[in-house]
Amino acid sequence: MSIVTIRKVDNYNDSPGIRSFVREMLESSGHAEFLSQGDSSKLVVVKPNWIQESHEYEPDIWEPVITNPSLVLAVVEEVARIMGGRGTVCVCDAPHAYADFDGITARGSFRERWTEAGRRWPGLQLELLDLRREISIRKEEVVVERRKNSDDPRGYARLNLGADSGLYGHRGEGRYYGADYDTSVVNSHHCGDRHEYLLSGTAIACDLFINLPKLKTHKKTGITCCLKNLVGINGDKNWLPHHTEGFPDAGGDEFPHRSLGGRLEGSLKRLGRRCALGLPLLGPWMFRKMRNVGKSILGESGEVIRNGNWMGNDTCWRMVLDLNRALLFGNTDGSMRGADRPKRYLAIVDGILGGEGNGPLCPKPVPSKVLIAGTDPAAVDAAAARAMGYDPAHLPVVAGAFARHRWPINTCRMDEIRIQDRSNGTLCHLGDMRPAVEQGFEPHFGWKALRAEDMRRSNE
Repeated sequence: MSIVTIRKVDNYNDSPGIRSFVREMLESSGHAEFLSQGDSSKLVVVKPNWIQESHEYEPDIWEPVITNPSLVLAVVEEVARIMGGRGTVCVCDAPHAYADFDGITARGSFRERWTEAGRRWPGLQLELLDLRREISIRKEEVVVERRKNSDDPRGYARLNLGADSGLYGHRGEGRYYGADYDTSVVNSHHCGDRHEYLLSGTAIACDLFINLPKLKTHKKTGITCCLKNLVGINGDKNWLPHHTEGFPDAGGDEFPHRSLGGRLEGSLKRLGRRCALGLPLLGPWMFRKMRNVGKSILGESGEVIRNGNWMGNDTCWRMVLDLNRALLFGNTDGSMRGADRPKRYLAIVDGILGGEGNGPLCPKPVPSKVLIAGTDPAAVDAAAARAMGYDPAHLPVVAGAFARHRWPINTCRMDEIRIQDRSNGTLCHLGDMRPAVEQGFEPHFGWKALRAEDMRRSNE
């Protein structure tokens, strides 16, 4: 049995409520005792969802997009207190390649409050890391410049899951699309019995990993929560297969069905990417013009399913589960530890203000008013799905985490999860958990059938 704990919190101004919940989770998990029994060598990583500084098209909207600074700082303060002001606490993430890290850390006066925390705990080493090795400058959604960023001070761990990868034997081999135009990179790292990832040395080396995801919809995996949040510990996101190019009848999951428009778009994208890579200055300009023409004919991405942004994406969730296994069982030298010795882990989901609809970059705010926590990322994500009004069994990224595996992400079966509600003192089965808002979260439009199917099942 795995216990997932939830608590109602009305808003981010409730600092005592947030702090007390964080303290309780650290103590009930045994992590507080572990942190208090040590010297200054302990490293704690705090990993928020800091995908970018704001909504993609509305720069003043940010709260439904990223983990709120109030939760991040509450965790830092509680960890610092338990550690007696000694050791190292690192807040880190690898946002989108074109995101403004300074803009992210300016939200909610995070920088000022972070500096204050440093003054309160002078013996504590506080680190704030942007894990990206490269930052992109875009124009009209096309990369026109790339700038080198500082490396992770602890380097990177190259982890190969081989035949234990969820992508081993997958039909998309050779046609994966990663995070950048050069698809040869992602396909070189995922072929045959090679399925490797370049992960942050800081994340892999830590003594305790505290995951602080956002309760939010996602276009490629349905939801983004604990499991999906690990995309942000990568040193190179172009090693990550995001979708398989082509149509389902040929083994692809880029589009939901074969069409003339899809064939045209796929051809234009491939041509545009080759131009952008092979022709400095002129190539990106040509690609921008191709994209603009394509959108005018075929429709905007907020209206048309493309790039694997639908519930038939059979690639992205496999990569996500690989990352979770690599974090929990990977070592800095690239080896994997035994299945009985996973990394110490705690997740606290920021669902005080969630995000629905066209997530992860363009969500609408949902006043879900809940924090969700536990030490089992699969169980916490199953509870998060229920909080959003979804059946976790219909989300491959969640259901797949409960499959038997050499390196298990889960600690129990899905039907053994119990939900402990600290707001009313109740304990219930996962299947009896009510959504955080009565109507549930509106899914991304490529996942509309998810809620329709759940509604049908709930009415039977």
